[in-house]
Amino acid sequence: MKALVMSDSHGNPDSIRFLCNEAWKRTGRVDSYLHLGDGIAEFLYLEPFFLAHDPEAQMIGVQGNCDSFVYGMPLQQVVMLGGERVFMTHGHIQGVKSGLYRLDDETLAEKCGIALYGHTHEPAMDMYSVLMVNPGSVMDGRVALLEIEGGKPRVQLWHFS
Repeated sequence: MKALVMSDSHGNPDSIRFLCNEAWKRTGRVDSYLHLGDGIAEFLYLEPFFLAHDPEAQMIGVQGNCDSFVYGMPLQQVVMLGGERVFMTHGHIQGVKSGLYRLDDETLAEKCGIALYGHTHEPAMDMYSVLMVNPGSVMDGRVALLEIEGGKPRVQLWHFS
């Protein structure tokens, strides 16, 4: 299972297109496209772009603090990826700019082993009680690849400019 994880595109679909085209050179087929908020509108707008490359892919997103005009998107959710429970959030609710302990606690409470978050615009991969991954901001040329095989996650944080 391969998931391309992005966040904080802030109204710039061209940046998403560019990053996907660069990432696809490394990934080939992708099973899921995940957006962690603050740009969920352009993520939804680009659904035909993603599906033209990966017709079977799932698109999953959450709403960020700058996405209040997009209705019907959850603020956070648990998804099954490669047989693993993954907690997705933008991170503003958990106060990730002040630390990751609340995110760690919520992820454990949801019985997940992986947390994906954005909001800080800084790429990060940390191990608390769970694996926590922030792909960084699309606007800064950042994206992450999450692969899960045999219950083991592997994360690559990429920067394209």
